Amino acid sequence: MPYTIMHRPRITRRLHLELDENGGLVVVAPVHWSKRLITETLAHNMNRVEKFLAVSNNRHSKPLQYRAGEKHLYLGRAYRLVTHAARQNRVAVDDGTIHVWVTTPVPGKTRTVLQNWYRHEAGVVFQARLEEVSRRVPWTDTRRVLLQQRRMKRTWGNCSAGGLIKLNTHLVKAPVEIIDSVIAHELCHLEEMNHTAAFYNLLEQLNPNWKRNRACLRSKGAVYLRT
Repeated sequence: MPYTIMHRPRITRRLHLELDENGGLVVVAPVHWSKRLITETLAHNMNRVEKFLAVSNNRHSKPLQYRAGEKHLYLGRAYRLVTHAARQNRVAVDDGTIHVWVTTPVPGKTRTVLQNWYRHEAGVVFQARLEEVSRRVPWTDTRRVLLQQRRMKRTWGNCSAGGLIKLNTHLVKAPVEIIDSVIAHELCHLEEMNHTAAFYNLLEQLNPNWKRNRACLRSKGAVYLRT
């Protein structure tokens, strides 16, 4: 789980957990604590960390306003929103900024244009990542895997017995590693339509970091689902 370490003289005995402006984890530690000690302490208290992130991000995940300067996520990075009046609607991303050109520069129109862009990008990104992850999955060699995307409130992905995988459009806001982890999870369901030990054995082989990825998704999920 990614995190930033800060040291403060007034923190003398234990770790304190905070969120940065993008919902990322900040670990505030005593000045004399080493990085190794901090890492070991977090590992021994992972349940507490996951609960803190889930509760905190959910509490701070207010609806987006779609106004200039607001931060919007794409592939795990936060971009500052800049809007422009134009004859045609379009979106472009450059270093740290997401530009939205709209025919009517008001928040409601910006929201529509940006969400349409997310939907388009999700289709492109998800298909590319599915093809990449599938190269490591032998049981897809003789099976046709179909992909769809849809906006969902609670589920990141699901898989039917017929080989149809559905991914949550909001997932395009997460890092590629997290997207790949969800895809790997659903591909494993093509072999095991359950969550038995056999399923997790497959998942462990395909994605050894699945537990870490799941923890990240649980902790940041409320932020990715903001609309």
